[in-house]
Amino acid sequence: MSQSICSIPTTTKQSLRKFRLTPIKQSQTTIPTQIYKIDKEQSLQLDETIELKSFDELIDELPDNSPCFILMNYGFSKSDGRYVSPLVGIYWRPDTAKGETKMLYAGAIELFKKEVGCNIWLECSDEDDIPDLKLEIEK
Repeated sequence: MSQSICSIPTTTKQSLRKFRLTPIKQSQTTIPTQIYKIDKEQSLQLDETIELKSFDELIDELPDNSPCFILMNYGFSKSDGRYVSPLVGIYWRPDTAKGETKMLYAGAIELFKKEVGCNIWLECSDEDDIPDLKLEIEK
């Protein structure tokens, strides 16, 4: 590959901004989630927008053999009763993905993080780790 970092088109930047600025209400029962992938032209694109009923449903949405970036507006009540809704970014890098593809995503992480401005950033390579991610967010 001649280029290691992808580009972020204006339409993707607009989707990211809108998602980031949409407030989460305490009464909301779903987890707004977006999945971003890098296409063949090495351009970051919104692949899917979903409303998860639980954090565990994320496992069903993850691609089996390719990395992706996931954004979640995850609202929850802390132990002291305060309601918080951090913007959570997750780099999904399954072990079954091709090395070249993993390298492309690894090279794009900082660009994506800078564009999004996540409150929490996590990385995961195995579906069994998803419940641990939830615990990590809710610390």
